[in-house]
Amino acid sequence: MKNFLLVFVLSFTSQISSSQCATPANNFGNNIAISSYNVTGDVTVTLNNDDTITLDLGSNFQTASGPDIRAYLVNSNGASAATLRSSEIASLDHIEFGLVGCTGCVPAIPSNGAKSLTVNIPNGKNIEDFDTVFFYCLQFDQFWDFGSYTSFSASNCSVLSVEENIQSIAFKVYPNPANDYLEITNEKQLPVAISVFNVLGHEVFKKEESTISKIKLNLSTLKSGVYLLRTTHNNAYSTNRFIKR
Repeated sequence: MKNFLLVFVLSFTSQISSSQCATPANNFGNNIAISSYNVTGDVTVTLNNDDTITLDLGSNFQTASGPDIRAYLVNSNGASAATLRSSEIASLDHIEFGLVGCTGCVPAIPSNGAKSLTVNIPNGKNIEDFDTVFFYCLQFDQFWDFGSYTSFSASNCSVLSVEENIQSIAFKVYPNPANDYLEITNEKQLPVAISVFNVLGHEVFKKEESTISKIKLNLSTLKSGVYLLRTTHNNAYSTNRFIKR
């Protein structure tokens, strides 16, 4: 992947949102071999503002019973329905929510009815890549069913969005994507403070005001993923995205 030079300007109205985003999953009924495994009812995916993702199954949720039916988010990566049906869950890019049905558990977990499962977004996973809710019986490596939902992105989820108004004081940031270091060129040697936020709006790095012409940030302790860089001068600030490898 090529590196890109990121040029940005200060903003007086930039903000990072901290709300939730929810979207329904649809188009279930993909198990053509065993139709009783197919899912019906309401399934909702919610991106929270605390680095977690929630799967809500409605009171009308139904599927066949099984020894350990588990729910996952899957990055389909454009795979066909036939490919997904024939894939073992271990071979797919996934995030596991946990059990939604278990006949062998004590007490047993009924597969039907309302449930809410919340998990942390794992290190190195970009939630914007995921687009499928996948049900699977792990004990027998048996595909159950899957449905699709609209991936979270800055265009449809305020948690991932940044609003900006433009002013005329420019800084340059390089490289993007970055490995362990990110450099900011402060040609006018303005007093600037720097913060880095993860995509859910949590501050993960902060540097107090500096007037040096080239500021080098050590990002080695950050996880891989997408981040927001905010540079502040005299109560004006701009926020721009970069990728940490």
